[in-house]
Amino acid sequence: MYNWIPRLFLPATLVVASAAVADPLVIRNVNVVPMDQERVLEERTVLIENGRISEIRGQGRYRAPRDAEIIDGDGRYLIPGMAEMHAHIPPSEDIGQQELEDLLFLYLSNGVTLTRGMLGADWHLELRKGLEDGETLGPRLITSGPSLNGNSVESPEHGAEMVHEQAEAGFDFLKIHPGLTREEFDAIAEAAEEAGIEFAGHVPADVGIERALEAGYASIDHLDAYFPGMVDPEETEGMEGGFFDYLLAPYVEEDRLKAIAEATRDAGVWNVPTETLMHNVLTLDIDNIHEDRPELKYMPADTVDAWLERIEDMRGDEDFDPDAAEEYIQLRKDLIRALHELDAGLLHGSDAPQILNVPGFSIHHEMEIMAAAGLSPYEVLVTATRAPAEFFGEIGSSGTVAEDRRADLVLLEANPLEDLGHLRKIAGVIRDGVWLDQQRITEQLEAIAERQEED
Repeated sequence: MYNWIPRLFLPATLVVASAAVADPLVIRNVNVVPMDQERVLEERTVLIENGRISEIRGQGRYRAPRDAEIIDGDGRYLIPGMAEMHAHIPPSEDIGQQELEDLLFLYLSNGVTLTRGMLGADWHLELRKGLEDGETLGPRLITSGPSLNGNSVESPEHGAEMVHEQAEAGFDFLKIHPGLTREEFDAIAEAAEEAGIEFAGHVPADVGIERALEAGYASIDHLDAYFPGMVDPEETEGMEGGFFDYLLAPYVEEDRLKAIAEATRDAGVWNVPTETLMHNVLTLDIDNIHEDRPELKYMPADTVDAWLERIEDMRGDEDFDPDAAEEYIQLRKDLIRALHELDAGLLHGSDAPQILNVPGFSIHHEMEIMAAAGLSPYEVLVTATRAPAEFFGEIGSSGTVAEDRRADLVLLEANPLEDLGHLRKIAGVIRDGVWLDQQRITEQLEAIAERQEED
């Protein structure tokens, strides 16, 4: 789907074999959704050994390894594990062990077997290793270093120094946040090329979308800086753009939208839209939020209250423009559709846990919005499976269900190519060859909810 050259700088974790060896698994009578193209391979037997898919064969006589665990697929559907490409692990080392385990399990329970951590910390390097080695239960973690922003970077020279420090420490990529001057950003981009490490995230206002594309972001997240690039700067000079520039929506010019999508494709820059975050803040009906989002029970009550208070404060501000917000959401869908139709890379990410985005559960809201932008269920699912593998340059080892791929898989009760809602009907998750059945998932989710009630 995406004709990209593999990423030049591969995260070290992607080429390290897991130290934890699970018993072989055999999944019988399962329909495989390989995600190499839009198709279903019916009635297959899948053998998993040493954390890899070792064989996929048609139904028939088959002698399983003596020590294998046999799973009856019972006509269910097997898909690749999904990626949350804009995830967060709390940066503080002070997070409690139980809190950390619960956070990781929330991702995993929804079939998220890979997270890209977008606000890194030194201790995430050890966590990354524990997850890769199977010592900690949770998704694989690709992690940025600590944020490079207007507060953390003191000068161009300091920014370049931070880049080399993070590369030497072993972080997978750099996270760019707002506030950097053009000179600081240019120094960071140059140092990143020297150090062999990529950068992703926000686009500082002083940098702008044109320079961001030229500099070769690995990914731009939130469609940040796109709206200022789609308006006449003279017409909007001096305007306050508001939350991710939503107030610029009435000034967007259609020809500029198409041009910026083409420029993105030509630059080979990927995007992680995080649409559910924008909906949550600007347009979501929050009057019955606990009924509409039952997964909020897995989050601390004070966190949910703080999220709702922030939304209410923003919408209650005298400058809030609900009409511009609605137009903004529609224009973002138009931009996503243009990027998709022009074959510019799209990656699935919801920005969890941020405002009303519960880890794992928020991927379903994100996918619904992507579908509303005009992508088919298959095309949406690509952004969470095969596309991340292409992005990381490891299409030969993950992202599809095929022999010799990593055994990061999700077993579903129904075909997700017919209805993305079927992704919520999880019968089990396989993480690095380890099987988590529906009963275990349900029990652990119930325990997380009980802990939140007790607090």
